[in-house]
Amino acid sequence: IRDGERKVKLAENRKIGFQYSEEVLETVTKKASEIGTTIICTGDLIDFLSEPNYKFIDEHFNDFDYIYAAGNHDFCHFVGEAKEDHAYKWEMIKRTAPHFKSNLYFDSRVINGVNFVTLDNSYYLMTDGQIDLLKAEAAKGYPIILCMHTPFYEPNLPKGSTQVAYVIAAPEEVLATYPEDRRLQQSPDEATLRAVEYIKSEPLIKALVTGHKHKNHEGPLDNGVMQYITDGTFEGVVREFTVL
Repeated sequence: IRDGERKVKLAENRKIGFQYSEEVLETVTKKASEIGTTIICTGDLIDFLSEPNYKFIDEHFNDFDYIYAAGNHDFCHFVGEAKEDHAYKWEMIKRTAPHFKSNLYFDSRVINGVNFVTLDNSYYLMTDGQIDLLKAEAAKGYPIILCMHTPFYEPNLPKGSTQVAYVIAAPEEVLATYPEDRRLQQSPDEATLRAVEYIKSEPLIKALVTGHKHKNHEGPLDNGVMQYITDGTFEGVVREFTVL
């Protein structure tokens, strides 16, 4: 990636809103290393693709244990410019993936009898291939914590500063209220609807851990399974889970 003057200017414009990120990350990673716990990151560790951002990951994320679910900014060259579709993502993932320990498409890890599964839904879609892999994980018989970037729709989810929910599989009547570009961006395809149906029907999936919304929220899906959404480190927010 060539970080020319344009990208340097982008970094200058964006860093004001992310001034606490490195400080918070350093505090969290130090504590995690001290107590021997695993960090779950639900994406957007970097704001956009650049050599300094990759260097930060390479230098600071090698000495502790983490689980990573990719976010849309992890595949973003210039924030807000590209049409963030699958063709764009699969080109960018080739650049980003080598800098993370986790497989960004789908991954899993059993820790103390609990299976932490990650899958990439950062562009509001999921694939049949990911669900085939998830079914294989369920066949192992462990309770599953499903970690993703983008939350599932739930009626009580806060919308934030706009009327767009920025979630997976919002109902058609909700999508109809979005601006046209956002409606097209966030409309689920058939594979995504199949994925949502399976995830909600799988009894071994005990909770969803997500991000993306820049909000803290805890609430049940329509099947009763809890979804935990955590705000970003750029807001100084980290959530601690105790799994019993």
